[in-house]
Amino acid sequence: MEQPALSRAPQAQSGPFWRDRGFWLQLVIQSAVFFLFGAMDAGNAFSFGPVIPSWVLVGGYTLVFAGLLIQRWRAETGLTVVAVGLVAAAGSLAGIYVLAYLVVCYEAWFISAYVRRRRGLWLALLAGGSVAAVVLVSIVSGSGRAWGASTADIDTTVDPYTPPLLQVITMGAVLGLLAVISIGLFWQLGMTTRRQYERMESLAARVELAAVAERTRIAREMHDIVAHSLTAVIAQADGGRYAGRQDPSKAIEALDTISSTGRDALAQMRQLLSVLRSDRNGGGTSDASRDTSAPPGVSGVAGLVEDARRSGLSVDYELLGTEVPVDVAVGLTVYRTVQECLTNVLKHAGPTRARVVLDWNVPGKLRVTVDNAPGNGFIDSDDSDDGRGQGLVGLRERARIHGGTAEWGASEMYVGGWRVDVVLSI
Repeated sequence: MEQPALSRAPQAQSGPFWRDRGFWLQLVIQSAVFFLFGAMDAGNAFSFGPVIPSWVLVGGYTLVFAGLLIQRWRAETGLTVVAVGLVAAAGSLAGIYVLAYLVVCYEAWFISAYVRRRRGLWLALLAGGSVAAVVLVSIVSGSGRAWGASTADIDTTVDPYTPPLLQVITMGAVLGLLAVISIGLFWQLGMTTRRQYERMESLAARVELAAVAERTRIAREMHDIVAHSLTAVIAQADGGRYAGRQDPSKAIEALDTISSTGRDALAQMRQLLSVLRSDRNGGGTSDASRDTSAPPGVSGVAGLVEDARRSGLSVDYELLGTEVPVDVAVGLTVYRTVQECLTNVLKHAGPTRARVVLDWNVPGKLRVTVDNAPGNGFIDSDDSDDGRGQGLVGLRERARIHGGTAEWGASEMYVGGWRVDVVLSI
């Protein structure tokens, strides 16, 4: 099971560790570094120091080796193991800590880049521990003992060399400054890595949001297509059933309308869902499989009016002002607005009178108004779409995308009727 993001370092890839190429690369590089510099430190310890402290150094470096690998999956757990190993190595008083210095620099970069919780605490522990180790080195070096040497190797007849206090202080200051500067530099490198990773996370989040928005758009378009088409088909089927008993030609005309409406809906569905098709190799979306025909726009409103008339509505269609070109998104919103309104009229009012107006008189604005008279059905503001009102809510969302508004209520033209008024920025 995948571990929580906060406890898992982003270095690790999902899945079993043996499939993580980064793990194997780190293992090879880390082994080479430990073999080269760790052998140098251990060789010095065994050559000039007591055996037990030398083995303590080896044990500490072994913990450090394991902790660096654990960090890929458990950042704080790995850091704790590395910290224990470094403390053990420092306590061995081996004398040379080249490998420990490299590990401290690496940990400064790692904490800055990948640790998400208690980052300041870990930095303080790293810097404080490094300075403490430098102080310990300075004190031991200035104690008069040969650094790292066994007490058995010291000639008691000769006074041990004790360096001047100023020299001890200077050495400690230089080593401490070197440790702090090194930690600071690698911390800055880690911040660069962290910013790059956060940028990638932000891009991934934006892609996910875009995918959600696209799924919402597809669902909304499918609702409009299916609701309008089925409403028209039902109206034509009902009308054709009654007309067929007296005038078979009317029934045939109704069947032709049903067929045309169904084909048009199928074509729109194919166009809408073509973006989800993948190529045969499954490697992405094939451009050849996509339907690149233009989506319906303002020019398609007249066709919607004709479809509504064939379904039994008496629709007056008016254009006010001079029509201006609009982009594809605005044109599709106009088309879907009229489609949703006429569908609702058929669904809730039945065959009745309606009026569709596209008003271009206001510069930079397009006003779409649909009025209808009361019919055999009923109009209710909270029941515009199968009792859930999703159709009108969708119109408002579409209008907001284009900086517009959508309002609805009682019609001023038809007493007892209904009115939808949508204003779009163009």
